[in-house]
Amino acid sequence: MNREKLVSVYIIDDNRDAIEVLARMLEDNYSVRVVGKAIDAETGIKGVIDTEPDLIFVDVELPSMSGLEFCTLIRNEVKPETKVVFYTGHDKYLLEAIRREAFDYLMKPATEQELGQIMTRYYENKLAEYPFSQPHAQQHLPIILVVNPKNEHITLLSENIAFFRYNKERKLWEVVCMDGINYVLRHRTTSDVILNYTPDFVQIHKRYIVNINHIKMIQDNTCFLAEPLEEMTELKISKNYRHDLMTAFYSL
Repeated sequence: MNREKLVSVYIIDDNRDAIEVLARMLEDNYSVRVVGKAIDAETGIKGVIDTEPDLIFVDVELPSMSGLEFCTLIRNEVKPETKVVFYTGHDKYLLEAIRREAFDYLMKPATEQELGQIMTRYYENKLAEYPFSQPHAQQHLPIILVVNPKNEHITLLSENIAFFRYNKERKLWEVVCMDGINYVLRHRTTSDVILNYTPDFVQIHKRYIVNINHIKMIQDNTCFLAEPLEEMTELKISKNYRHDLMTAFYSL
C-alpha cells in the first residue's frame, strides 16, 4: 500500500483563516502536502510556477484580480495535468468556472463530505491516467488497483475479491473483498473490463459479478459465498446468466 504524500496542493485566498482551515482539512484527511499559500493572486501566480502543484484551490473573489482571471493566466504556466478547484462562498460563478475548465467548485465553508467528493474524483481521475488502467491494457491483469478517498493506492489480488456490485445511484462498480471491505472502482470501469481481468470473475446478474472460487453453494436463484460472507443473500442470479454460471461452477 502506498501511503506517500503523492498530491501537492497550493491554496490562494485573501482570508488567512479560510486558508488554514482548508489546509488542515486536506492534510489531516488526505494524502496531500500543502506546498504553498497566498492571500493575493500575484503571489499565487509566482507560487504555483515555483512549486508546480498538482491541485490548486483558489478563491474567486481576490483583491486585485478574480480567481477566474488567475485560472486563465496560469493555464500555460503549470503542468497540463494540474487541476484547479474554485473555492468560494458564491455559486454565481459556477457557469464561468466551467467555461474556464475548472476541475471542480467547492463552496465555503467546506464540509468534509463535499471536500471528500472532490478528492475522490481527483484520485479517480489520477488513477485513470495510469498506463495499466487504460482499456488496451485490460488483459487478464494479475491484480486490480483501487484508490480510496485518502489516496491510498491498494492492489487487490483476485483471490481476495468476493464479488463486484453495480451501484445504481452512483452509476459505478464497487468491489467487495472477502474481509468485507468495499472499494469504489473508477467511473470508466465497465462489466467487460472486470470480466476481462480473469475467467474467475463470472457475471450472474446485470448488477453482480462473482469470483467463482468463493461460491460455496448455489440454491435456487441465489449464490452463497464461503466464510466469512456465508450469511450474504444479495447475490441473485438472473436467468440470462445462469447457464454460464453453472458451466463455470461445475468446471471447478
